[in-house]
Amino acid sequence: MGRSNTCGDIAVKEVQLGYFGNIWVKQHIHECANDSYGGHKHTFDHVTLLAAGRVSVEIEGYPPKEFTAPTFIVIRKEHEHKITSLQADTVYYCVFALRDLNGEVTDIFGEQNDPLPPSLNP
Repeated sequence: MGRSNTCGDIAVKEVQLGYFGNIWVKQHIHECANDSYGGHKHTFDHVTLLAAGRVSVEIEGYPPKEFTAPTFIVIRKEHEHKITSLQADTVYYCVFALRDLNGEVTDIFGEQNDPLPPSLNP
């Protein structure tokens, strides 16, 4: 489940994952300034919603850019990127469309996050 952090040990305290339809949401909590979520890239564009705090986003080959909450950050596909918190208690959410193994957008619905009973789902 979640990972615990004592500033400097592990980059992200906890990550909560969730989805609805074809939208995936991944929460990142940085307890400390200078915590980071390491460099990686995707085969699709996505948006990062910065809910609390301030971050620096490094895109491979470009100077870092700073963002302050509340805002959203566009992360373009095929670009290595790294997000580093610039203050304690930074929270952001990566949001993107779910895709199957062929890269096509797909739908998934989970009842664990739905307040209505399964019998009311179409």
